[in-house]
Amino acid sequence: MEMAETKVNQGIFYGGWAVLAAGAALALCACFCGRAPKITWRYDTMDGHRTGATCVTSEHPEAALGTFDDEGYVTPSGVRYADDSPVTRIALSLSEVQPRMAHLKEVVGHSAREMQNLRTQPDLPLGNLFADVLRARGSKDFRVPMDFAITNYGGIRVPMPKGAVTLEDITSMFPFKNYVCWCEMKGRGLISLFEQLAGTLAFQPISGARVVVKDHQLVSAEIGGKPIDPDRVYHVTSIDFLLDGGDKINLGALSEKVTLSHVLLKDVMLDYIRDCEAKGIVIDAASDGRVIMEESSDE
Repeated sequence: MEMAETKVNQGIFYGGWAVLAAGAALALCACFCGRAPKITWRYDTMDGHRTGATCVTSEHPEAALGTFDDEGYVTPSGVRYADDSPVTRIALSLSEVQPRMAHLKEVVGHSAREMQNLRTQPDLPLGNLFADVLRARGSKDFRVPMDFAITNYGGIRVPMPKGAVTLEDITSMFPFKNYVCWCEMKGRGLISLFEQLAGTLAFQPISGARVVVKDHQLVSAEIGGKPIDPDRVYHVTSIDFLLDGGDKINLGALSEKVTLSHVLLKDVMLDYIRDCEAKGIVIDAASDGRVIMEESSDE
């Protein structure tokens, strides 16, 4: 079994302190105001139209962020700002952190298009790719053909970008220490899992199965193109987060046996992307009808 090496990401470390501070502020607000404000997150591309600044890559960061001299800061588009300008201070902070972030700017692959992570929609290209790669890796590492794979959309934090994909993109996409696992699960356990997921807003990413849901009720479910045998033991690969209540999923309770690995989910995807790049393959995926969720139209 391959052992995954884990490293502390400084950006995530400092981001953790920011999250803690934000949590404390929300708690105070809840105490004094009776309820905490609702926080939503979004993923925005860098907008440097005023200065010409762009996202930093591993080569020539000064070309992306601009340069500094005795008089202040000069943007990539040639605009000068004084030493005491807020723009100068922000640019200097970004510039100073680049040496510590340089290794994350390595281009590890290329994607044919941006792939979004929308938790309210099933059968998304990014989730399908994610689950397919996980099932293939489970078969390889556990040396058993995996019938099925399931993971969670909440574990994918940002979209797959179009074009160059950096180590930073993958680290941001999969920031959690989720480890790959193997569940030996009878068909009746899989049916129970599918019935639970049918009642949610949208299915989690799956591979190896085709599921039809109507009005949040399970209509049909197949594994490998065949109806599920309630008494057969199926080989399922997933992540330890979903074994005992993560995203309200309890794979462990549905399984006859569970085997854990030391392989991080992030490394599974990173290895796949690096392998595609070495072979000259551009990453792509599609919706393929593996999950169909329908609702009756109002009469």
